[in-house]
Amino acid sequence: MFDKIILNLKNQNPLVHNITNYVTVNDVANSLLAIGASPVMSDEIEDVRQLDAISSAVNINIGTLNKRTVKSMFAAGKIANKLNKVVVLDPVGAGATKVRTQTCIKLIKKIHFDVIKGNMSEIKTLANIICKDCAGNSENASQTKGVDVNENDVITDKNLLHNIQLVKRFAKTVNSIIAVTGKFDLVTDGEKCFVITNGHPLMEKVCGTGCMISGLMASFVAANRDNKLEAAAACICAMGICGERSVKSLKENEGNMTLRDKIIDELMFINDDVLQNESKVEIR
Repeated sequence: MFDKIILNLKNQNPLVHNITNYVTVNDVANSLLAIGASPVMSDEIEDVRQLDAISSAVNINIGTLNKRTVKSMFAAGKIANKLNKVVVLDPVGAGATKVRTQTCIKLIKKIHFDVIKGNMSEIKTLANIICKDCAGNSENASQTKGVDVNENDVITDKNLLHNIQLVKRFAKTVNSIIAVTGKFDLVTDGEKCFVITNGHPLMEKVCGTGCMISGLMASFVAANRDNKLEAAAACICAMGICGERSVKSLKENEGNMTLRDKIIDELMFINDDVLQNESKVEIR
């Protein structure tokens, strides 16, 4: 299923330009280095214009939003589209505030994203606004819990099918791969949906795993452009597997900071054989 996805990444060593959350910027950079990519971090608009010309992919993460970086996000996305580079959006906190939601909507309307990755509250918020057929009416609009998923939006066995249908419709509407992270991870291009159950609840105690995924997502897809959907699903599986392995190796009195470091260490050593053998995936 995930043939040579990681091998391609390591062989190509894609340069990923990140306009990302400054809370987790170091973790994003280290996770990219661990997996075999090259990170560069910059949100200076003049810098962005030149960096995108030499990068394989652009990761736009709105976690620490401000007016200056928003201009750089639009510039980076438009240049990347013009140069046919991979672009990923992480709409952190969409639905929590008006400025976050509106910024994401404008980005999606102005820029084509290869992948939009978020939790179910973030994705549901955007789908409600952009996709008329996705969620019914505005009364069903989600309210993100800060940058975390609202309890009412958590994907469960009971609402799994409904959420698969929602993200498929949204993917078709925006012509992007939609990747939803949670207890069940959903990755779809609108036709096929990977339902992934790798990961561990303790990963929620590590600030930055979501930001790491968006950076990693850009590298996986950039290195596997002929197989974007599988590459996106492989990225989610890889992070989940690394989390599972890291939790299993925790010793007594080791907590979330140790877990963060262990996850990054595991990213350095994961390969396609591990991905094939330990991925928990169903295709719907």
